[in-house]
Amino acid sequence: MKSLKIARTALLSAVLSTVFVTSAGAVPLPGATTVGLPGTTVAAHPELAGVVQEDVDQPFSFIDSTGHTLSGVVQNRVVRSSVDGTLDFYWRIKNTKGESASGDPGAITAFRVAGFGNLALDADWRIDGLGTTHPTQAHRFPDPSFINFLFHDPALVPTDDSVFFFLDTKATSYAKVGFYDFTGTGGNGISASYATFAPVPEPSSYVILGGGLLALLVVARRRV
Repeated sequence: MKSLKIARTALLSAVLSTVFVTSAGAVPLPGATTVGLPGTTVAAHPELAGVVQEDVDQPFSFIDSTGHTLSGVVQNRVVRSSVDGTLDFYWRIKNTKGESASGDPGAITAFRVAGFGNLALDADWRIDGLGTTHPTQAHRFPDPSFINFLFHDPALVPTDDSVFFFLDTKATSYAKVGFYDFTGTGGNGISASYATFAPVPEPSSYVILGGGLLALLVVARRRV
């Protein structure tokens, strides 16, 4: 029975690894880790150069736990690499505003994105682009679908725009199946969720996955 479990695990891992292969570029971001983001350029990572597939502006507004009303626009961008045809997912926070009864505008301290499952990911921000404030760290939760881009030092103060920050993947298909939200001043006051683009498995991957699961069933029946 133990050998059957090992065989099942090995086969399932092999099947899933055919759905999305390991990414390459920027800073690797495995699950349950926090990494520093030094910033990068196309010159340093040519695979980041590519053709823009989507470029959508989405307004947001929320009130954090300390009473600041924070608003602005998130630029959602998807780029297909000219090197290998894989996808990079970008976000940029711009046109930011903040206000409170005390006159303190507050700040955005974190941008959390979800919908990337347990895919291999690299994270960073673009030095060679627009914006003034960049995330200093990326944190991937124990549930690896959730990634936090942290604006801790400095925080993203209203009237300042962020740079483009991104997740580099080896996916080749996408849809608007992810979401993001914000954390404001004091580390609390999470906003509502907003839809964004994220990878989806290839149609052929479903066939491969189905074939792998069928093989597991055949092995299980032979062991009965």
